[in-house]
Amino acid sequence: MGQTIAQKIIANHTDTTDPQPGELVDVVPDWILANDLSMYRGIERMDELGYDQIARPDRTIVAFDHHVPSSDPTITTHMNEMRKWLEDRTVEHFYDSGEGILHNIVAEGGYALPGQLIIGSDSHTTTHGAFGMFSTGISHTDLGQALGTGELWIKVPNSRKIVVDDELPDGTSAKDLGLAIMGDLTASEAIYDAIEYYGTGIESLEMHERQTLTNFAVELGAQAGIVPVDKVTESYLRGRAREEYEPVEADNDAEYIETHTINAETLEPLVAMPSAVDNVGTVRENTGTPVDQVFVGTCNNGRFKDIAAFAEIIRDETVAKHTNVIVVPGSKRAYMRMNDKGITNQIMDAGGVVNAPGCGPCFGAHGGLLGEGDTCVGTMNRNFPGRMGPGKIYISSPETAGAAALYGEITDPREVI
Repeated sequence: MGQTIAQKIIANHTDTTDPQPGELVDVVPDWILANDLSMYRGIERMDELGYDQIARPDRTIVAFDHHVPSSDPTITTHMNEMRKWLEDRTVEHFYDSGEGILHNIVAEGGYALPGQLIIGSDSHTTTHGAFGMFSTGISHTDLGQALGTGELWIKVPNSRKIVVDDELPDGTSAKDLGLAIMGDLTASEAIYDAIEYYGTGIESLEMHERQTLTNFAVELGAQAGIVPVDKVTESYLRGRAREEYEPVEADNDAEYIETHTINAETLEPLVAMPSAVDNVGTVRENTGTPVDQVFVGTCNNGRFKDIAAFAEIIRDETVAKHTNVIVVPGSKRAYMRMNDKGITNQIMDAGGVVNAPGCGPCFGAHGGLLGEGDTCVGTMNRNFPGRMGPGKIYISSPETAGAAALYGEITDPREVI
């Protein structure tokens, strides 16, 4: 029996040539990722395990992205301590506050490469599977072990295939495709699987759209989401890749536990309704729902092209009177490009607010939390109860968020595009 992409990549990073689903193997990752939310606990765990030094500081990437700017003196103190700790251990790939979200930095900076294996102490590390690699999240305590030894055990996943036929119609985007998959498979169907995405509908997606899709893989319960390498991948990495790489393809006789097929051409704008990621319905069914806040950003839809798509809808318009609009670029690069293209002014002229690059209010710490009874339409990846405060969250595409910003209620973006 042949091997899937996941099996091949794992085999190339361990001493087992034919890793089988369910088997525990030690892997040596190409990169270990951490952020300000996880690094502090990772350092504590290293100390508990007796490690004082990072085994592979040259293959470690740390970004301060969650609590930026810090809203708490204790957190500020912790960040100061972490900066000094990382400097003492010569971690050269450290991105301080203002550089953006860890996953956006890794992708834009040419770290994420085909055939490689990344482990990161953030669940949305699955994002990097868009580059034809195996990339998965680990716990904060596992981070301590990984940093101290340079390796970590993982369980080899089953692989599941998703085939997307045809191309997305106007008014829809990769976020709608991700929501459609979420609605079909639910948040429990693919637990600990590696998902591989195929079909003309995937091949037609740009890199920022593929990252939206693989970012969503963890919301399906998956260990990883992988898009095979093609000319779109190669074009994005040309002049960007930090080192040489070797793409990996699945064998023709690779075994998948299931193949799920979606016809992209039939999709329409979707939302995940409160308060579960797989509570998916059409925008049409939810039209007219009042919206108090629109939030555009996160590691799911905070890239330049995501924000540009949102901004195009509100260009030369004014957002609804009682609807707050908050935009948080996913990276400094995206923010500066927004400035160069006039998009920052475009959003502010319409009545929106543009905050510093980072995670922003997505995880409920700062930058635009909801009040009792508030409803938010946002481009995040989670809408759990209390995620952004006591209000309710509808997960949407940037285009649907733009329509909601204009009208102050959930509106089909096809009516304004």
